[in-house]
Amino acid sequence: MARAVVVNAAQLASYSQTKQALLDSGYFGDDILCHFCASMISGLVTTAASMPVDIVKTRIQSMRMIDGKPEYKNGLEVLLRVVKNEGFFSLWKGFTPYYARLGPHTVLTFIFLEQMNRLYKTRVMDR
Repeated sequence: MARAVVVNAAQLASYSQTKQALLDSGYFGDDILCHFCASMISGLVTTAASMPVDIVKTRIQSMRMIDGKPEYKNGLEVLLRVVKNEGFFSLWKGFTPYYARLGPHTVLTFIFLEQMNRLYKTRVMDR
């Protein structure tokens, strides 16, 4: 659940902010190129924000029982142990394949959203 919250918050906030920054730059119009660029950047932000949570989720899902006790007590312990034993940047291990999966998903999501919004505005709102 925490991962879903982080992914959705990062995607929505970063897409809106990036799209507005691109439009304000004067180099982009409100078209599919702007939507594509904003969603690619949003995918990068979302990947960076959600990977630590995803690492914790994966470690909890695959934890072992040691002497009848779970390997970790909670997500915070997982996070602290990973940073202590593997280093801070290990929280982003596998960034490229993760972005290769999340990037296209983000692009398709926001391009479809923008196209549906455009159709709604022209077909329904302009009546």
